[in-house]
Amino acid sequence: MAQVDYSTSSYKTPMHHRILANMPVKASWVDEESGKRISVEGITENVGETSTLVNLELLPPVGSEVKLKILEEDKPIIEVSAQVIRVERDPSKPLAALTISENVKKWKHVAIEAAEKWAHRHWQLNYEEEWVN
Repeated sequence: MAQVDYSTSSYKTPMHHRILANMPVKASWVDEESGKRISVEGITENVGETSTLVNLELLPPVGSEVKLKILEEDKPIIEVSAQVIRVERDPSKPLAALTISENVKKWKHVAIEAAEKWAHRHWQLNYEEEWVN
């Protein structure tokens, strides 16, 4: 009888590093109907190795190419091209899932590092005093 080897210890799925961080962003894309460039500000929900989920007031269409800037103290720390792979049109929290389409190596270094710093600062500001014994 054949054995199925899909236990948790033997079945290896790729682990993708994702950090919950709310960093300011600017996103821009060209509207297909009017040909005008649309620019909006937003905030990240999470930052992954090759993707990010952003909260934007106005959502780009699925499949469109977006220029994305992550900001720190109102200065861009990285600018990349990304493609919209999914949108959530919840009026209280409109989200766009973006996959990074260029400078992925730089994204992995700069964006992940910035998200880790943000998460560390957030933890220190909000929880450090409560957890002291």
